[in-house]
Amino acid sequence: MMDEYIRKHDAVETVDRIFDNVPMELTTEILRLRRELRGLPPADVAPVVHGRWLPIVSYNNTYKCSECGRLLVDITDGLKMVAKHYPYCHCGAKMDGG
Repeated sequence: MMDEYIRKHDAVETVDRIFDNVPMELTTEILRLRRELRGLPPADVAPVVHGRWLPIVSYNNTYKCSECGRLLVDITDGLKMVAKHYPYCHCGAKMDGG
């Protein structure tokens, strides 16, 4: 199972929104929850950049990364094989067409 990540700021805002009008006796626990959320260590994640291989019409068998412009030259198997053999560009873009 793949981990899912959320921003701490969003979690704290959600707690604030849900517990906006709570009885006074719960206030201490809510403040503790907010403090605990803010104190969690950050995860080592980066946003996913999605791109795609674009065929260069003027150059046969050449494809270009939609994000950084990297060229793949002399790929004779066609676009489907480019996507299969090069699922990521060297710039880190995930070449899934997203």
